[in-house]
Amino acid sequence: MSEIESVEPGIGEGPAKAISVSLPEGTVLALRGLAGPRGVSALIATAVEEHLRNRATAAYLAEYEDEHGSFTETELRAAADVWAQAEQREKRWRAAG
Repeated sequence: MSEIESVEPGIGEGPAKAISVSLPEGTVLALRGLAGPRGVSALIATAVEEHLRNRATAAYLAEYEDEHGSFTETELRAAADVWAQAEQREKRWRAAG
């Protein structure tokens, strides 16, 4: 291999690429109304990136449980607590502008 390995960009990384997506008219109208100044492309990119990250996380967790067994109730509660704290921080961050 060369000293500099080629690495594909991860989710949300790299230059923007234009693609064509067909959506029902009502969906397009709703998107345009919701998108605001960020634009439909930014809104769709954010939603797709979140979906892809959620799927990757679910796959990782399934693989982890296959190798190590199911999470305990204590572990699940601890994870839920961490998640709730993160959501509170995000709400404060968004409210701050």
